[in-house]
Amino acid sequence: MTNNAKKEPQQRGKHQVHNVRFYTIKPREIVSLAYSKSSKCLALSRATPVIELWNLEHAPYLDRVIHLPTDSHVESIAWAGNRLFSVDLSGKLIEWDVIKLKQRYEHSPTGNALWSIDVNPAETDIAIGSEEGHINILSIENDEITYKSLFNKQKGRVLCIKFDKTGTKLVTGTEGFVRIWNVLKGTTLHTMTLSEKNVIVWSLQVLSDNTIIAGDSAGFVTVWDADNATQIDSTRVLDKNVFALAVNNKEDRLVCSGMQPPLIRIFSKTKIKREESTSERWIKFLQRDAHKHYVKSLLVIDDQIYSGGRDGILTITSSERMQAHLSQHAPFLKGSVASMAISKKLLLLRYPNSVHLWRLGSVAPQGEDKKKPWALPVGHTEEQLLELPPQKLLQLNVKEHNFIQSAAISSDANWICYSTLKELRISRLKSDPLQVERLVDDLPEELQPASHIIFTKQGDLVLLNPQNNHLSWFTLEEDLVTFKYTIDLSEKCKNTISHVVISSHGEYIVAASSDHIISVWKLHGKQYKHLLNLPRHRAGTTALSMHEDYPRVVVAYANGQLVEYDLVNRIFTCETNEYLIPETRRHCINGISLDPQNRNIFIVHTEGNLYVLERDQHLDPKELVSNSKSKKLSNGNRSSVDGGSKGLSLKTTLSRQVRLHLVHVSRLSPNELVNVSISTNNLLAPLPPPYQRKKFGAS
Repeated sequence: MTNNAKKEPQQRGKHQVHNVRFYTIKPREIVSLAYSKSSKCLALSRATPVIELWNLEHAPYLDRVIHLPTDSHVESIAWAGNRLFSVDLSGKLIEWDVIKLKQRYEHSPTGNALWSIDVNPAETDIAIGSEEGHINILSIENDEITYKSLFNKQKGRVLCIKFDKTGTKLVTGTEGFVRIWNVLKGTTLHTMTLSEKNVIVWSLQVLSDNTIIAGDSAGFVTVWDADNATQIDSTRVLDKNVFALAVNNKEDRLVCSGMQPPLIRIFSKTKIKREESTSERWIKFLQRDAHKHYVKSLLVIDDQIYSGGRDGILTITSSERMQAHLSQHAPFLKGSVASMAISKKLLLLRYPNSVHLWRLGSVAPQGEDKKKPWALPVGHTEEQLLELPPQKLLQLNVKEHNFIQSAAISSDANWICYSTLKELRISRLKSDPLQVERLVDDLPEELQPASHIIFTKQGDLVLLNPQNNHLSWFTLEEDLVTFKYTIDLSEKCKNTISHVVISSHGEYIVAASSDHIISVWKLHGKQYKHLLNLPRHRAGTTALSMHEDYPRVVVAYANGQLVEYDLVNRIFTCETNEYLIPETRRHCINGISLDPQNRNIFIVHTEGNLYVLERDQHLDPKELVSNSKSKKLSNGNRSSVDGGSKGLSLKTTLSRQVRLHLVHVSRLSPNELVNVSISTNNLLAPLPPPYQRKKFGAS
């Protein structure tokens, strides 16, 4: 942990920044990717029991997470419209409810492990390949899953499976063979043999011109004509294991990647003239060095390549030569990963199966020369020496198959509360010496698993039940938890609630859901009423915050916009243009930290950097009120900025190291910030050494 200090033009703009770099979660391998064009949603499965749903309508962000009920992970996933299906090695085909984030239907086609799944172009049937060589066709019409047919059993596991563009033929890949099937009869039309019988077909693509492309374990990409089962071309693109293939919508770019080396290689369909004949061939176009460990899955969406593999990092690169950008999204956990006990300078960090309590380091006393007025430029930083290093005080673990979905520590450091998917635990924390006492007796029934845990400044514990969107209040006394009341948020927030903020005086509740709804409630003791809905924005909500002692809510959207809304006057007081911060085209704003000493300063962060925004001072507040039109906020749609309510400008960028992923920023005091980040080097440290490729001319 290091401390940096920055100073803005006013003396009070000087801040100390605690850079916490000891937070590291284990890499969780990306196994499969699938994209829904209708909902613009990317489904991502990992080698842990989760399916992540990423919203790609604007900048990518992790919108929702489906937690699997078992220890097995999803092997392959596929969309049929807005319906999501998965298969796993326990032999289950499952359809998932992507709104309620739970299992909808379950089917066991063969009882054996299932490796592959594909949906036909009409989105009426799905094909499934199994461990024992069985191929099942199931109908998904009428919002159901029903058995349709079983193909003749083939030898070896079916690792990849693809319908052709007509849906009448099916192509499968096994060890040593690629087969073309008649979907109606369930019989083999053609069998294509690879160079060796022990070569495994890992990936398949079927193009609209009846071209079949296969990637195998020997590193070859082989192209066949499906009409007569003749081989057109075979090229060795990797030394070993082409795990993934993808093509763009125009079918003129072929992307492949795999194990050795883990490069993303892009081929372009080119016409080759030889004497009087003309033919099309896949010619090497360019390559991207985006991963250091093997790549398991690829997708091409609007000329952008989405890739993932052993390192667990979702990487986005361009398939065009003139656009060489690279953006990476670390496998961070959904929701807040850190909580602060401000009075004791304690930091609680959430991991998948544990919570860790740390004491932050303290800065060495400043000399007389350091107490002089700051005369350095805006955005300047300097490191300060630590008198005491950060110290790990406590670690609380749960069983490996459990997952901690939320955790928090009270501001007075007397309570720690964390919740798995099945139970909630609350512990009393005592200091001098440090003792932890978990409460297990006489707990209220309302103390249910929670997706959000909030300790209010009034000393209450607030829990959000994700099953019914109920917000429950509890009072905390010496070894006693007492239920107070529950607020039902489900009437206004019917979908998954992603953000909840309670004002410092407990007067307002602001909740944002995955369907772009932001609702506000007003509290009067145990009484509450719905106050308003903010105008529905076309982009999803990625960050939410409220001013301290000031009834204004600040919202960040996936298209890079930032707005401030006055809850009393019901007007927008400021709003930025889309992508005011250029980086927000690729990384969303993940957090907003407001300055209690200066309401005109907004500190926001993406995964890569920390930014300081300032309200334009020339705007007259009276002008804002007069130019802001009154609206029915419950059902109104806002398409542009209200009158004079423009007014945030980018003041400075606090750049960070390139290989750091910023996951949390919070305010420790009016002049102190705590930044928690994941180092890519630390993230990849548990993995085996990356594949080293010999380069020409190197010793």
